This record gives sequence, structure tokens and C-alpha cells, in this order.
Amino acid sequence: MIRTTFARLAAVGFFTAAALTAGDKPIDPALFDQKCKPCENFYQHANGAWLNTTEIPPEESNYGMFQQVRNRNQDILKQVIAKAVDSKGSLKGSPQQLVGDFYASGMDQKAIDAAGIGPLKAYLSQIKKFKSAADVGLFVSQSHKSGLDFVFGFASLSDFANSKMEMAYCAQGGLGLPERDYYLKDDADSVALRKKYEAHIAEMLAFLDYSEADAAKAAATILKMETELAKVSLSAVEQRDPSSWYNVKTLKEADQATPNFSWSGYFNTLGLDQVTRFSFAHPKFFAQMDKMLAEQSISDWQHYLRWHLISGAAPYLSGKIRAADFAFAQTTLRGVQEQQPRWKQVISATNQVLGEALGQMYVAEAFPPEAKERMLVMIEDLRGALKERLQKLAWMSEETKQKALVKADSFTPHIGYPDEWRDYSQLKIKDNDFGGNMLRGIAHARAYELAKVDKPVNPKEWGMNPQIVNAYYNPLKNEIVFPAGILQPPFFNMAADDAVNYGAIGAVIGHELMHGFDDSGSQFDAEGNMKNWWTGEDREKFEARADELVAQFNGYQPLEGLFVNGELTLGENIADLGGLTIAYEALQKRLGAGNRTKIDGFTPEQRFFLSWSQAWRRLYRTEELKVRVATDPHSPSQYRANGPLSNMPMFYEAFGCKEGDAMYRNEKDRVVIW
Repeated sequence: MIRTTFARLAAVGFFTAAALTAGDKPIDPALFDQKCKPCENFYQHANGAWLNTTEIPPEESNYGMFQQVRNRNQDILKQVIAKAVDSKGSLKGSPQQLVGDFYASGMDQKAIDAAGIGPLKAYLSQIKKFKSAADVGLFVSQSHKSGLDFVFGFASLSDFANSKMEMAYCAQGGLGLPERDYYLKDDADSVALRKKYEAHIAEMLAFLDYSEADAAKAAATILKMETELAKVSLSAVEQRDPSSWYNVKTLKEADQATPNFSWSGYFNTLGLDQVTRFSFAHPKFFAQMDKMLAEQSISDWQHYLRWHLISGAAPYLSGKIRAADFAFAQTTLRGVQEQQPRWKQVISATNQVLGEALGQMYVAEAFPPEAKERMLVMIEDLRGALKERLQKLAWMSEETKQKALVKADSFTPHIGYPDEWRDYSQLKIKDNDFGGNMLRGIAHARAYELAKVDKPVNPKEWGMNPQIVNAYYNPLKNEIVFPAGILQPPFFNMAADDAVNYGAIGAVIGHELMHGFDDSGSQFDAEGNMKNWWTGEDREKFEARADELVAQFNGYQPLEGLFVNGELTLGENIADLGGLTIAYEALQKRLGAGNRTKIDGFTPEQRFFLSWSQAWRRLYRTEELKVRVATDPHSPSQYRANGPLSNMPMFYEAFGCKEGDAMYRNEKDRVVIW
């Protein structure tokens, strides 16, 4: 949730049509590589024919089941939006009116091109008037109030020490490349990429009427400034520790730490006069920011802020600006060959600005009540399996075990869509003003967030739109959330047998439950407070077992010389291993002594593991894979599929794996945590 929140600073046809029809199979042998035995490489065995014959669409950086479900979801979103666009009598301020008018403005390419950089002119005018570092600080503060987080990030989150109350958090930011190490590595590829990035900055500044020479000089300055910020930024691995986000200071203490940036003035500008304390999350970063406010020239800051302004807004500006941004951000960095069709781009923007308004329209078409009922049954099955495993853990003391059981009992599930929808009725959407609509939408979202600071947490608020193909665990609320977007075939299939559903969405449920017990989530108690509930000895045992999983994944090499980062991916790997294990045990209990009939020649156990593996099939472009290994806390799909299985004796039994097989690990080498 922490990562998701600061990232935010983050199609199916009709449901019945997306369900199984005659001739379809939840487990599709046509996807198999029959030449590869299950115990040799199960991911390849279950998906090899698909992997060997599928091409990544030119507008995608990677392609697999998540993208296929997302595409089907986009189809239904396109249908409901079309109805909204065509509806002339919608009540002003209603979801239909707002979504319809916003989407229409995004599809008006002629008006967008004619506007050029017009939506940015007010910001550019402010930047031009800078005379002192105080002006820079005031501009940053004013921009944050509008939702444009220059230099550092802002969010309102539960107070880690008092999870029932919201608190302001400010954290490192200000970089244009994906992660700090992109600035610091000195290998040939990294140096070459930075040169391309510098050239890209210069190209984008040309849209702001920089001459070629001035743009090149400014780009070099901007890269140097970002590099200085990168040097004091935490790495992706370091940011996984929740304590790195929690460093509470009073405004007076923060002001003393940064004499060139007034935090009192900042919160006053945000309209948060009542704030007396906040999380000054990354003090080394803010010290460097303060130093640069004193030492960098005003013109340097003007170049830097103009660059981040146009870079952030580029996807919503003219076709030429959008193409230049795409060429670096998607083609150079991720290998994507073509921009997505315009309608998909505008749906993504609608998700960003009017996410729950569009979500209301989506769930009305795509999520029937019986799906929610079945999910609740599965969640309780998984919760029961988790509690049984906790009770049987040999390595954990009774004292810690009892607190773990309390936490397991306290998980709050949310399924499909929120009980309360966000109100967008005051958001002004104007015809022929897509860039302006985006800026007003971002400002509306920030006003919503600012209004939460120092107020009680809303337990009904969601951190993800219901149409998104994803799920999450929030340690601050001890909640697991499953949006309607992922509760579609093949992840969740009302027409499929239990083995298939428990291997797919059941494992997703287990995954989110186990995030409460991964290396990060386990630092929060049942109430959502960052509080140690472990004995010292038990924590040491847990960390020793986690280190074994780190070592296992460190050994995976998706590209020659490129290894998975076992520390970065540890939380997700713990969740995969534990989640799949309890999903299997929940299935066994659900099946009982009966229901063991083979389907299409496969036992329920085999179908469970095949469903798991086929749900993870995915292809990556080389460039995308490099970015993911550097920044993504999830392992590449083939290792998410195979890694947990190689530690599970029940997998060996299902497919007859034995010593000497590649998927078989000797008992002493198997990782067992939960």
C-alpha cells in the first residue's frame, strides 16, 4: 500500500459473455509444451506452446494473462463510455456526464493539438518570474496543492503508530529515470542510457521554445541535479522497509532541518494550518534538496521544473509532444514499438481522473452478486487454512503464534467494489480542454487527499479502482481487497471447477493474506500499527528462513548476466509461496473425501497447479525485463510460477517428481516459512 500510494503521487465483455462457452477449457492442453516434462520446467510444460507461438503486440511491453484480461475489461469500459458519450440527458455532475464529457475531450485530437502547451502556461509563467530560492519553494508548495508533486512526493496515509488516524507523509522524489541506480551505475549500458535521457530532455525542452544550444545546456544541468538527488535517495530495496517511510517531525523541527525550505509555509499553502507533525520520511534527501535550493542558480531550478512539468504532462498534450515522450519513456526504456490506440490511452486517463465514477458503470455490467458470494466462501476457506498452518508451525513460539492468529482473524476482506463511491460532482469538465481537464482532475484528487489529513481513517475507502486487474493488501488497515477487474476468467471463473479457481484466484487470495506475514507486512499488528508482535527469537528464525528464499531467487537469471534481486522481491515471493500453499490446503479441505474425479485426464491436484502456472504465462521485451528486475518487487512470471512449486512436496506428488528432476529440491534445500 505504501508503494501504491506514492506511485499514485499507484476488458471483459459482459460477465456472461466472458464465462466459458461450449468447447472452452479452463485448463487448455493446447498451451502445453508436450516435449517438456512437468518436473523439468513446469512453467514451460504448462505454457510452452503459447510462449513459443505468441508475439507481444506492438503497443505492449509485456503480454500475458493480466494483459488479456485487461484488454477484455477495456472493451467493456469502451462500451459503457460510449453510452455515456451518447447520453445527452445525463444529470450534471453524475458519473455518466463526467465520464462521457471527459472521454470526449480526450478523443478530440484536433483541439488537443491546437492547444499545444496551453494547459501549462500558468505554471510556465510562474516559473519565469522566479527571483529567489523562496520563489522556488513557494512554486513547489503551490504545485503540490494542485497535485503536481515536483521534487518530492506527498500523501495522506494512516499514521503508522496510530492507524485509525490519517497523517501527512512527504518523501523522496524528483527523478525522471525509473530508479536511483540508473543515475549511479557506470557500466556501458547505463552510461549510454543516460546520454539518451539527456538528449530526450533537450528534445522536450524544445517544445518550450528553447533553442537547440540552450536545450542541450539545460538538459546537462537537469541530469546533474537529478543525479545529486539520486545519490541521497533510498534504493528500491531500502524503500521496502516500512520504517524508512516513518520519521515524524514537528514543523519546527523540519524547518530547522531545511533552512532554505519552509515546511510551515508549505503546509500553510496546502491549506493544512492544523498540521503540527508529519512524516519527514527521508531526511538525507531533504537535506540535499535544501542544499541545492541554496547552491543551484535560479535558472537551474527553472530548467529543472520546466522539464518535470512537460514530462509529467506529455501524455495529455499534443500528438507531437506525446510522440516524443513515448519514444523515450516507452520505446527506449521498455521496448514498446507503437502507442496504444487513442481510445485505450483516454480510458487510462479516465481511470486516473474519474476512477470510481467509471468503476460504478463497469461493475453494473461486469460483476454479478453471486461472484461476490463465492469469493467470500473462498476467502474463509483460505483464512481457515492459514490459521491451521499457523497453529502447526514448529518453529514459532506459542506467544508469537497467538498474536499471528489474532491477526489472521482480523483481516477485513473487500470484494468487487467499495461500499461508498467517491463523489466527483464538483469536478469541472470542459469541452475541448483535455489538458485542462486532466489538471483539474489531478487537483480534485489532491483536494480529496488533503481533506483527510489529521482526520479519522475511512475504513470504506479503497486504494484501487474496481475495474483494475489487480488486488492488494493494506497493512495499515489489515485489509485484503479484490477489485471486480481481476474477478474475471481465467483468474476467477464461475463456470470452472474448484481446483481451477483455487489454483488461480484462490492463490491470489492466499497471496494477499500472506502479505500480512511477509517481511514488511509482518511489522504491523492486527490493528494496522507498525508494532513488533514477535519475540526476538521468533523474528530471527523468520528472517533466517526468509534469507533462504532470497538466496533461491537470487539464483534466477532471466537474461545473461541479469539476476533477479531476491531482496527486492522477497515480500512477493513470501506471499506467493505461502499463498499457494494455503490455497492448496483449502482446496483439499473443500474437496474432502469426494470430488476426486479427473477432468480431461487431470486430477484436481494437477488442475490446481496447471491453473496456477497458466495464469502466470507472460512474455517480456528485453528492455522491459531490465526495468522490471531493477524496479519491480515482483519476480518475472516464470519464476513466480516455478519458484514456489519447487519448494512444495504436494507438487512433486501431483506430477511424480523425484530426486534428479530439475523442479525437485532436496528436503534440506526447500524453503518453508508459513
